[in-house]
Amino acid sequence: MVTGDGRAALQPRHVEHRRFLGTQVIAALATLGLFTTGFVVASMLVLATGLRRRELGLLRVLGATPGQLRRMVLGEAALVGLLGSAAGCLAGLAAAPLLRDALLRLDVAPPGLTVRVTAWPLLTAAATGVGVSVLGAWAASRPAARVAPLQALRESRKGEGQLGRTRLIGGLAVLGLGTGCAVLTATAAADRRISLAITATMLLIAAAALLAPVLVGPVGRVVTAPLRRLGTAGPLLLRAGLTAGVSRAAAAAAPVIAAVGFAVLLSGAVETMRAAYPAGQALRLSGQAIVTNDGTPGLTDEAVDAHPVGKAALPTRAFVHRADGTTVVIDALGSRDPAWSRPGEAVLGTSMARWLGVTAGQQYPVRFADGATVPLLIAGILPDDPARGDFVLARSLVRGHDPAALGDDLFVPSEADPVAVVPGTAVHDAVRYALDDYDTDARLTDSLAAMLIAVAVGYSAIATANSTALSAHGRRRDLAVLRSTGGTVRQLVLLAASEAAVVTAIGTLLGLLATLPPLAGLASGLAQSTGAPVTLHLDPAALASVVLACLLLSGTTAGLVTWRVLRRA
Repeated sequence: MVTGDGRAALQPRHVEHRRFLGTQVIAALATLGLFTTGFVVASMLVLATGLRRRELGLLRVLGATPGQLRRMVLGEAALVGLLGSAAGCLAGLAAAPLLRDALLRLDVAPPGLTVRVTAWPLLTAAATGVGVSVLGAWAASRPAARVAPLQALRESRKGEGQLGRTRLIGGLAVLGLGTGCAVLTATAAADRRISLAITATMLLIAAAALLAPVLVGPVGRVVTAPLRRLGTAGPLLLRAGLTAGVSRAAAAAAPVIAAVGFAVLLSGAVETMRAAYPAGQALRLSGQAIVTNDGTPGLTDEAVDAHPVGKAALPTRAFVHRADGTTVVIDALGSRDPAWSRPGEAVLGTSMARWLGVTAGQQYPVRFADGATVPLLIAGILPDDPARGDFVLARSLVRGHDPAALGDDLFVPSEADPVAVVPGTAVHDAVRYALDDYDTDARLTDSLAAMLIAVAVGYSAIATANSTALSAHGRRRDLAVLRSTGGTVRQLVLLAASEAAVVTAIGTLLGLLATLPPLAGLASGLAQSTGAPVTLHLDPAALASVVLACLLLSGTTAGLVTWRVLRRA
């Protein structure tokens, strides 16, 4: 019986690929969850600390030092982070079986996968939660604690919308790093392209949040410009509110930036790959017809004999030895192509030869599925070519030692006029075959992307509602002034909901700006790797759903909180 690494070596390559996708999606879930958590916690703490400006100023008047204020804020953040981490660990334990079941349904996890609870992941998660909370509070408390007591108690906020030197330098540095990662996405290897695009998006989202106080004003004026034609006081109040509370609006827009950015990136990446990979494969297969199995597990010798032209690949598993003496299992390919079908010889790709440690002209023993070991002459080592195979030998040799092997799809030149003369086979052109071949990967990618979007966008949406509620509750004094000047409850509730909608529109625009460069780099990289013209594709349905959800959450939350504040007043 084979166990452990030996069992992993025996699994077919397509199964290994799906397991790799499962590992990648778990890593991406953890990365996006950590970034989203840190991002929204930091923005929420900046907003909360800014709204406590008068409270901190009063403490300064009473004699509190900046160090004491920072320690107070950090202590509160540590306590809240500890309680939140404990609740999150319990929620994670409850959700772990659901994630396992989802991965098993997608067939990207081993069949016997079980959930094991160990201490170190829980402790790591709790420490991370507390650390993120404390770091966010530290960043937010430093400028608040340095404000002079009397200045903090004043209603006027001179300098609102101006960035400190540290935040400006940090924002520009993160913007440069994000732009660099977006450029590298265009030249990265296929297995690193998505991770680089996600990294670039995270950096550009962080840069948008850091630089938001200087962006909210101009973007807000652009967004509200069409409303000025209505000739009412509403647009004037909206523009004035954004101008007077730029930092508040920027903090409230940060979760929207993250939600829209990740939704557009992940859904756009799926749509771009859906167009790129079939187009590239169809280009490579141009001028060929493909005979595939239809309702059967593979092509039989009868189907292959009916089409005498084409390499007629016959895959099998073979046991070979590496240079260090270890035994490994490889995917060997039998071919009837005269260039490779030579009894007693094998042709290897460069990567396979380097991995096995063999050279051209060497006698190399290969053990087949029936247990027989056959010495083969390594007739040549050629550049890697997926169309040829990594370890190619004569089809007759494979059939002699693996009678149960079934053939792969048969690629026949179009001029040979292939016909489906054998039951259980079908003939497709290059475009149809490419679309059908990518369909399975497309369904899997859609499901995995939906999981990532649910984590990133779901948490950001919750943070959007929280930041909107906190922002609306912190405007009690503004609402009292407007109420005393004759504003009705209905008008003020509508004004709060409209301002939340404008902030959501600003966050949406900044989120799009943060996402388009990585997506453009992804499209450029796919065009280079597939050889087909690839343009950036977006998913309008996903974008509209996320924006509508953020609008409903922020508008409803702002209206309800404002109504409750006015009712209590």
